[in-house]
Amino acid sequence: MSWTVVAQKDFRDAGRSKMLWAVSVLFVLFAAGAAFIYAQIPALQQGGANNAISSLGFVHFLQSPVTMLVPIIGLLLGYKAISGEVENGSVKLLLSLPHRRSSVVFGKFVGRVSVLTVSIVVGFAVATAVMLALYPNVSPGRFALFVLLAVLFGAAYVSIGVGVSSLTKSTTIAGASIFGIYLLFNWLWETIGLGIGWVLSGTFFFTEGIPNWFQLYTRLSPNGAFSNVAGPMLSDAGIQEALTLTPQPGDPFYLSTWFALLILLGWIVIPIALGSLRFRSRDL
Repeated sequence: MSWTVVAQKDFRDAGRSKMLWAVSVLFVLFAAGAAFIYAQIPALQQGGANNAISSLGFVHFLQSPVTMLVPIIGLLLGYKAISGEVENGSVKLLLSLPHRRSSVVFGKFVGRVSVLTVSIVVGFAVATAVMLALYPNVSPGRFALFVLLAVLFGAAYVSIGVGVSSLTKSTTIAGASIFGIYLLFNWLWETIGLGIGWVLSGTFFFTEGIPNWFQLYTRLSPNGAFSNVAGPMLSDAGIQEALTLTPQPGDPFYLSTWFALLILLGWIVIPIALGSLRFRSRDL
């Protein structure tokens, strides 16, 4: 298929441009460093016991840094995918081959996600080696599931980056756009929700408990969806209960884990689909 050729070329180009190696080294330093730092926490706490550390606790420790770092890398991998080719004119050479425009966009997306996946897997593989050496309790199944979710989370941001890249001929505009997107989802999303709550109720604080609409709103961002899928893994329940996707008794369906997973998958599919539609009709 045409998109597989584009994806393979994009992945090879990433290796030749050192992008794959740079992202992989960053993830190795991040994951292995975090695994080592987490292992030292009990020693820094007076009376802390070494057997208190575990891979499940490490996953909990990783969640916030992952929601900060993975979006940056995903957006940076994606924002030049199309706009860079258009800006330097190489897209005309690419389209002179038997590639449809939609295949180019999807192939670029798959190629960039492949780069991200290799980087995440390599980084967390090194972190696993650190855990096996230093941690008394390691749950490989739970940790592997977290790595898979991190890949899906990164794919959502690559999709957003490539989708934005498909809308413009300028890498400068694409870069400014992904900066704004990063600020929106990582710093402003909940604040905007609180502002909506103030308009609806006249207060920034929910004195009678957090309403369902606000809980749904927080899940609508990629970060919120990821956190609410990963959440069950951070409980003390067994692996089977952690994988349960049903809502709690009395909760509406849209507060269930499966719905949050559906939102996360939507962030993977929708931006790249919209970008592909726009790129097909653009004048190059």
